[in-house]
Amino acid sequence: MNFHSLGQYFYKLYSILFVLLLVPLVVFIVLYQVLQTEALPVVDLSLYQQHVTYVVGGVTITVWMVAYLIFRTQLKATRKIFSLGERLSRYASLTIVRSVLFSIGLLLLAIGYFFSENQWFTIGFMISLLIPVLNWPIPSRVCKQLKLKGDERMMVLFKMDDF
Repeated sequence: MNFHSLGQYFYKLYSILFVLLLVPLVVFIVLYQVLQTEALPVVDLSLYQQHVTYVVGGVTITVWMVAYLIFRTQLKATRKIFSLGERLSRYASLTIVRSVLFSIGLLLLAIGYFFSENQWFTIGFMISLLIPVLNWPIPSRVCKQLKLKGDERMMVLFKMDDF
């Protein structure tokens, strides 16, 4: 990700993450409305509702665990890079990948609700919207995860100096 200042870095990163969070939300709202208005013929999977619930729930949890593992393992390598600009760029890429995988999990929950009409998917979806919020890359979290110290920490925390 190209950026000229830390303020621009966080602005671009937040914009991308907001879009990644809004896509599953819009899809869920559309699918929910389609079910409520019966605008489309829906495949009746009532006989397999429990199977759909377990499969979609299992795949969603698996996707989120993969996102967590990818982020943690790649973050260790990112910490070893000398240049702060390069570390922040790699951190942004990792955060975007993690958010894409979280969004895929949210989309799976929306699709699971559409096919099974199980209210647990709605509850799970709403609670799962907290995952990206709790992992939001605020400057203090970026400093902690990249283990920044001294001047680098101050630069990121207070969005100082240009690159």
